[in-house]
Amino acid sequence: MNENLGNNELDVDQDDAMVRRAAQRYGTVGAMLAGGMLVFDKLLGRKPKEEAAVVIEAASEPGNIDDNGITLVVDANTTVVSPPPHLRRHDALSGPRIVRKRRKPNPDKGL
Repeated sequence: MNENLGNNELDVDQDDAMVRRAAQRYGTVGAMLAGGMLVFDKLLGRKPKEEAAVVIEAASEPGNIDDNGITLVVDANTTVVSPPPHLRRHDALSGPRIVRKRRKPNPDKGL
């Protein structure tokens, strides 16, 4: 983007880009609807909300799960361990892992 543009010119460029994108995706009707929504937004004088930065503190540095895997202590008697990918057991005879999803039949499909 051109950093020398003022805020008003930058807003106009963004608005034009939005209308052009709507025209490409949805045709003339989409461009008209996007333009109309921009006009309503300007008439109402709403300012876009700025999103606050989210900061999460951690007790320590995150571990490298690709090298070390994941270990979770659930309680005194239960620990869950997931080894890193290169240490997982692979059966050479079984080939790659295949996950099959089973779907419930839809009783309303025949109606």
